[in-house]
Amino acid sequence: MRTRTFPLAVTGLLVAALTAGCGGAVPGSSDAKADAAYEQIAALPKDKQHAKAMELAKKEGSVLSLYTSMTADIVDPLTKAFEKKTGVHVTVFRGNSETVLQRTMQEVQAGRASADAVETNFLEMDALSKKRFLVAYNGSALDKVEPTAKFDDWTGSRLNVFQPAWNTSLIKPGDEPTSWEDLALPKYKGKITLEISDSDWFENVTKYWLDHGKSQAQVDTLWKDIVANSKVAKGHTTMMQFLSAAQTPMEAMNYTYITDRATAKGAPVARMPKSGVSKIPAFGRPNGVGMIKGAAHPAAAWLFYDWLLTDGQKELVDLKLTPVTKVPGDKSLDGITLAPFDVEGLTSKDGAWDKKYDELLRGVATVGK
Repeated sequence: MRTRTFPLAVTGLLVAALTAGCGGAVPGSSDAKADAAYEQIAALPKDKQHAKAMELAKKEGSVLSLYTSMTADIVDPLTKAFEKKTGVHVTVFRGNSETVLQRTMQEVQAGRASADAVETNFLEMDALSKKRFLVAYNGSALDKVEPTAKFDDWTGSRLNVFQPAWNTSLIKPGDEPTSWEDLALPKYKGKITLEISDSDWFENVTKYWLDHGKSQAQVDTLWKDIVANSKVAKGHTTMMQFLSAAQTPMEAMNYTYITDRATAKGAPVARMPKSGVSKIPAFGRPNGVGMIKGAAHPAAAWLFYDWLLTDGQKELVDLKLTPVTKVPGDKSLDGITLAPFDVEGLTSKDGAWDKKYDELLRGVATVGK
């Protein structure tokens, strides 16, 4: 998903939050009982926090309200596993990351937070963090999280890893790309699909090229040639359906877990050369988890946050997602090298990369039309 300029409704909320006081949070959005519960857990030694959270969660009614942009095939097994482990019943609101952000901010601003915990894309987590609508977690689960997934008051829970993918019937072994630059080669004319909202991928590849010695003119030429080779589609799952059905030969980028899931179902698709080692630098975009300030069930929120960074990491691996901790049996990063994902650059430009990517794709034909 691209970085985005927020809708007017969300923009208005951001302005209201900013002008409501130097703390950023809107008056009335903080619930004293929630703050007290969070503080009570955080004040304990790390080895005592989980037991206290379980005790307090029972007093809350053993329920959790989770807002997430995870798809049903991910969030359903995850929440079932969490419920089995903790006895906490989960109700889920699902939407795209922008919808999750807008609903959460509206409710917190109104002083009636319905979400206890949020799990969504890094951009929306950053927006909630900057307005101080999240509560920091200091549990022992952080000790095993990769440093690049740690933020002030939220934590990356999984990585969406960017890599090309291709249909093995249409792109033969040895003909697959070996660099991002290869996507500009004339031999791929008409064979590439670009997703219309992948401006975060566009920004990261651009920054990588510039950081590794290319001039802006060289970068601009590469993008021009890549777009000339391409058609566009909307949605990474839809793109994979086209690829699996041999309606398209190659995707400039898809999330590795989507490719791996398709492969596991028998689709003739791949993201790795025959050697099992990719020379293309991969970018791991963090999706994260946070606890909501003023939550009705703060102890349950703490338990979910803690579980998702511990036992939940194994559940993510079983779903072929990429965890932020080292999990036995995880092969999602085998054969690839992660390049730093530019969270800072994407959260500080107010939609500039959206606009650049939209302009780049202007006039490009759509797959199937």
